[in-house]
Amino acid sequence: MNTEIILTLCIFLPAVIGFAGCVFPKPFLWLSGLVLSGYSYFALVAFRQDLEFSYRLVGLGGIEFSWDSYSFPMIFGASIALLITFSLFSSRFSHYFYQVCMVLLTALMISFTTVDLVSLFIALELTGFSAFLLIADRNDKRSLFNAFQYLIGGGLAMLIYLVGVVQAFTFSGSFLLADLVKAPPTAICLIIAGLLTKAGVFLCGLWVPNIYSHANCQSSSILAGCVTCAGIAPIARLSQALTPIADSMVVVGVLSGVIAAVYAVFERESGRALGWSSVSQLGLAMLSPSYACLYAMQHGICKALLFSTLHAHDRDESDSDHLQHSVSQATKSSTSELLRVVVFCLASLSIMGFPLLAGFITKNLLKYDLPYQADIIFNTSALLTSTVYVRLIYDRLLAYRHHLKLYPFSREKFFENLPHFSNIVLITSSVFLVCFSLQDFELYKYVNIQSAFVAAMIGVIMFVSVKGIQAGEFVKPVTKTIDLVGAPFLVAALLLANLLYFKI
Repeated sequence: MNTEIILTLCIFLPAVIGFAGCVFPKPFLWLSGLVLSGYSYFALVAFRQDLEFSYRLVGLGGIEFSWDSYSFPMIFGASIALLITFSLFSSRFSHYFYQVCMVLLTALMISFTTVDLVSLFIALELTGFSAFLLIADRNDKRSLFNAFQYLIGGGLAMLIYLVGVVQAFTFSGSFLLADLVKAPPTAICLIIAGLLTKAGVFLCGLWVPNIYSHANCQSSSILAGCVTCAGIAPIARLSQALTPIADSMVVVGVLSGVIAAVYAVFERESGRALGWSSVSQLGLAMLSPSYACLYAMQHGICKALLFSTLHAHDRDESDSDHLQHSVSQATKSSTSELLRVVVFCLASLSIMGFPLLAGFITKNLLKYDLPYQADIIFNTSALLTSTVYVRLIYDRLLAYRHHLKLYPFSREKFFENLPHFSNIVLITSSVFLVCFSLQDFELYKYVNIQSAFVAAMIGVIMFVSVKGIQAGEFVKPVTKTIDLVGAPFLVAALLLANLLYFKI
């Protein structure tokens, strides 16, 4: 009973800190950092020791929670992503920014741990509202438009989800995920369509590139590191319990992994390319219910690092004052800029699956868990991903070269500014990416290492081949229309057709 009370308090503690931080901002900002550090440590230890806690809140008929291998990686990834953002951007936070993030963490923890459809609906709605505030934080016309577009699209998706929940309840008499085996295919497809929209998976993830490319760096970091992972844990639970859903997720994951990666290859703007890459990577994560959360965790942390270290000149900045502030922050010392470049390259190589980085472990775990047909598509997507990140690394190095012309490198200033708190965070993040890759030496086979290097080399060749080619403008109105109006309906219809007729 004590364990149940403690775990429940852990879920709602971030929200309490967030609301209290509205009254006492500075003290509770430091307290938030300590809490996030504690959550990340607890989640890592619990996952390593394969712990599991399941309980029902408020007795018979109450809300059921499950802290297990699906939730611990996601909690760890969300805590680390928020901790990185708080550490690097605390001086740039607008009013109530970190408070919204702490409320967001509570919503995310509920979505990661609950096995109740109604509680999941409430958590995802709270996640969407928090994301709306983060997107609108830049406070210009375009960010407000993107925020309302996300709010309308997310609300539509959750309406579809709720219709599916009601229909499932009429057949099963229960709101538990495990009892969806008694629900009709239509209800399951509506529920999955809503979850896919929150997860930002193609076609439901067409909102991701527009928002990532225009939101503030700190908002993009949190959106990429936390928000788009909210639907992964429940989808993984459903895929593990229901074989038809697992088969359909293979189809959706393959489409998302390949088509979004192709978009990313031809996208010239770095923020949008990272957005399309997120759609692709989260699609790949759904291919394996066993390792979906672990893969999403690694991806979320790397994306938080990428958006945190993305140079201001690579962003679509329309506000000149904001641009000047971003440049001054990014170039205040040669030390921090050099470390940002190094971390950006390491995070990019990790997503590519390069050896001695975290992505090498998660990518190979996912790869060995796939059927042969999906493995071929996975390898194709890996080549496209390598092409995307080779181009991003190239652009980042060009930006650093331009920075050196304005602020020449000084060895004295480098070591003088090295102990700065933000620099320590960047160094610690780099060490983590390397240390995580050392946990499973069995995956360091010659074949896996050779595949990683070959994929990187082919990525370089493909980047040189497609350099200068840009995606056509004619597709943008179509994608925006589908995303805003019909994406959840279209995906639900395709899933239903697959379950009943196609049997792919």
